[in-house]
Amino acid sequence: MVQTETPDRHIPSFILSSPLRRLFENPYSILREFIKEGMTVLDHGSGPGFYTIPMAKLVGEKGTVYAVDSDKRSIEKLQRKLKSLGINNVVTYVSRDLSIIPSGSVDFVLSKDVLCCTVLHKELAMDIERVLKKGGKAYVTVRLGKVGKDPRSLSPEEFFSLFTNVKKKGKGKFSAWVILEKE
Repeated sequence: MVQTETPDRHIPSFILSSPLRRLFENPYSILREFIKEGMTVLDHGSGPGFYTIPMAKLVGEKGTVYAVDSDKRSIEKLQRKLKSLGINNVVTYVSRDLSIIPSGSVDFVLSKDVLCCTVLHKELAMDIERVLKKGGKAYVTVRLGKVGKDPRSLSPEEFFSLFTNVKKKGKGKFSAWVILEKE
């Protein structure tokens, strides 16, 4: 993976884990469309587990969740939560990229507001497509920022151009999203 001088942006765990977040963002309303029991799924940019724990419950004991985040403290917090909840189907990694995930091994990838926290836009987009199985899907979102002021920010056009297997895409005032399906 390419080394850069611009560090990844890390959102504090207390913000990502806030119970108030559920009032605006229900993980199950997004995940139920994509995840079935027994799947292998990836939470890219898992943080302390806002989406990871619902993913683990949806895939069940026969499924596997990979939780990857570049913030070691967030992964440690997630590991403590998993232990206290008795959840054993999550494999955690501290990594800036997805090279630890085998190619063609994942049924679904969630990458929620991660690409706007790094300068590794193209590399991570390629990694997301690489890890998907044939027929696998990914839901990728970014927060839109002031392009040019921060090299981690993306315009909607830049974001959409990163992927080859886009099935649906959309943008709002503050965010953009794509749904990919590997052919």
